Amino acid sequence: MAPNGLNSKDKMKENIAYIINPISGISDKKAIADHISKTMDRNRFNCEIYYTKCTGDGFRQAGEFAGSGFDRVVAVGGDGTVNEVARGLLDSNTALGIIPLGSGNGFARHVKISLNYHKANHIAQNGEIISSDYGIMNDKPFFCTAGIGFDAQVGQRFAKIGRRGFVSYAQASVMEYFNYSPQNYKITIDGRTFSRRAFLMTFANTSQWGYNAYIAPNASLNDGLIDLVIVSPFSLVAAPILGLRMFTKSLYPSRNIEIIRTREAIVEREKAGYIHIDGEPMNEEKILDVKVIPNKLKIIVPANKNRLHSSLRYFKNVIKL
Repeated sequence: MAPNGLNSKDKMKENIAYIINPISGISDKKAIADHISKTMDRNRFNCEIYYTKCTGDGFRQAGEFAGSGFDRVVAVGGDGTVNEVARGLLDSNTALGIIPLGSGNGFARHVKISLNYHKANHIAQNGEIISSDYGIMNDKPFFCTAGIGFDAQVGQRFAKIGRRGFVSYAQASVMEYFNYSPQNYKITIDGRTFSRRAFLMTFANTSQWGYNAYIAPNASLNDGLIDLVIVSPFSLVAAPILGLRMFTKSLYPSRNIEIIRTREAIVEREKAGYIHIDGEPMNEEKILDVKVIPNKLKIIVPANKNRLHSSLRYFKNVIKL
């Protein structure tokens, strides 16, 4: 028996659940729930809709759905909601779907999920299921990016503003720039230790922070590697140029950018302080151990049309034979 009495005796149907963060984004959550209910194919799916009540509730409920044998659990919210729900599905056979309603929506943008909830819901029900890596920073899982330095400080300031959206994030970035001092870091990768003075360091499982700001343009979520992006200090004059290159996927190569692909990195900074995990700021110790965990999360992405067409051609040839 699944949560709230949902019965899965009909083995011909899939069980799908939607975990909705009621305070994420500005969309009308009731309209989204109504759309899900009205368009649901009841001959194919048993469906349940759940609204989170507090921080951590999405993680707990996703774990319950996975433990009850649900086939798909859809996170309806921003990257923080995606992180919570995904953590509850790790090492299970339940696939993660996403209806992105947040500010940045970095994970959804990376896997080409539409920001239109009608289209995103169609993908959640009909998309292709693939396996994805995820990262951990001091045992805290991240699925998009984790970071230290400037972007972590901006995340902390952005959280205090209380207003979401790109304008508020840009405002937080400008305010933080004039108060921020780069740090010295000791980095160990594959037994080799070296030092860097950095404006920020991002560990990227996917290519962008969100808002189509590409911090690691070539990052892949199923290559078994994390892209460590080290941004060295730069002048105020160079800031708008780097910003423009970030939004045009041309950030690298640059004399201010170093990208190292690795399975694990240990970073020692000058002092404990803020980090961010998928955009959510938190305090963490001075030493940070970052690892990639390969292929332990199933996610639903738009169907690969090229692969579908190739499969159809294959079966046509088999039939001819």
